[in-house]
Amino acid sequence: MRRIGAIARHTIAESLRMKIALVFIALILILVVGLPLTLRREDSVSSAVQAFLSFSIGGVEFFLSVLTIFLARTLSQEIVGGQIMTLMAKPIPRWQFVVGKWVGIITLTGVMLAGSGVAIYGTAKWMATRTPADEYDELRLRDEVLTARHAVSMIEIDFSEQAGAQFNEKLETGAYDAVVQKIDPKTEKARLKTEMAQRYRTLFPLEARVFEFENIRCDRTADRTIQIRYKAEVWAYAMDEILRAEWYVGDPDLGTPVYQFQRRDVINRYHSLFVPADAVTPYRTLRAELHNRNPFEGEPQYGNTISFTSPSDIEVLFTVGTFGGNLARQMTMIMCKLMLLAAFALAMVCVFSFPVACLVTFAFLALATMSGFLTDSLIHFEDEGVYWAFKMAASLLYKVAFFIIPNFSQYDGTSLLVNGRNVTLMWVLTAVGKLGLGTLGTGLAACFLFQRREVAETSF
Repeated sequence: MRRIGAIARHTIAESLRMKIALVFIALILILVVGLPLTLRREDSVSSAVQAFLSFSIGGVEFFLSVLTIFLARTLSQEIVGGQIMTLMAKPIPRWQFVVGKWVGIITLTGVMLAGSGVAIYGTAKWMATRTPADEYDELRLRDEVLTARHAVSMIEIDFSEQAGAQFNEKLETGAYDAVVQKIDPKTEKARLKTEMAQRYRTLFPLEARVFEFENIRCDRTADRTIQIRYKAEVWAYAMDEILRAEWYVGDPDLGTPVYQFQRRDVINRYHSLFVPADAVTPYRTLRAELHNRNPFEGEPQYGNTISFTSPSDIEVLFTVGTFGGNLARQMTMIMCKLMLLAAFALAMVCVFSFPVACLVTFAFLALATMSGFLTDSLIHFEDEGVYWAFKMAASLLYKVAFFIIPNFSQYDGTSLLVNGRNVTLMWVLTAVGKLGLGTLGTGLAACFLFQRREVAETSF
């Protein structure tokens, strides 16, 4: 371990001597400290903090990924410059040399990542001290941005029995006799069940519907809030594109107060309803009743039909953690990516010269980052003719490539963090496990390649 530690310290000192790390420290400082100064003062505080978090976290991850690749140059430089011959004359196993280099790289990038996380946290808190634009902005900053929330969707009603009864009724009345194709009972019952569920989530004019939620593990005090977040598809648009409706939240049968909310919402957008947390019952359930009617006197009722296309279109969010913990978990996932990237960069340097290794590692980083995008893009190709052949060939190459290349987009919680959603510990542990195994495998490959490498040989 002393040998590995000595090589790691030598790698850090050499990196600082080359000024590479110092340049990236300066870039990160400009990003974290300078970015808040560029945001417009007339923006709401919550929006400004969200913009800062999104750009700063993404920028820090990008800069540290590039730095990690460049730090692998220390190994290449020692091979090209011949210093490696002096080290190889000492009783140091080659695998310890590679591991020491890796430890040095991740120690330096890890310290920079931790420092960046502290700076981002402090800057976000400092930005939050600005005077909010209004009471809603203050609530949104506290309960939707600088927090960690969990979401639960509405309880889905099981319409299996009703669907089966309707199917049997149609069979008896001969409703399927005119159908050309043979009806599969299982498929038809599933279709009827889906239709009934969708009908339940649809409110015609002047109709009301009760939505229930469970497992809301929040602090049930009136000074805290939970949020009902919803997006309704609207048929028969209002001329002013404003949906007027009324909510009643609470369950008096279980001893909670009932809160009334008269709403004017822009059509087909997500909206949040801030509800005092004492509307949650002692059984951790919540009752929310939506009335599709205009509660404002003197304003016309346009007869809108409201529909929630899926259960996730209406959900309850409640606080389960802190902003600081959320940020720490996100930074942990970034660190896992950097550890794997460092191992891959060293493996490439053990085979190629640094320019070639750098190019290959950047390609690896790009593919790992864009994996989700590439997966989605294959869906849009047609399933016939030359497009089908291209899609099959691309799918085969994709499967082969991403059997080796990890999907970094699976471990990106920035969008959740920015919106105050919980970056779960289980997600972080999954990243640690999967990317950790990838790092171990890549590191073993790097040690094997360096063991087989003729260090006096020039790389191309």
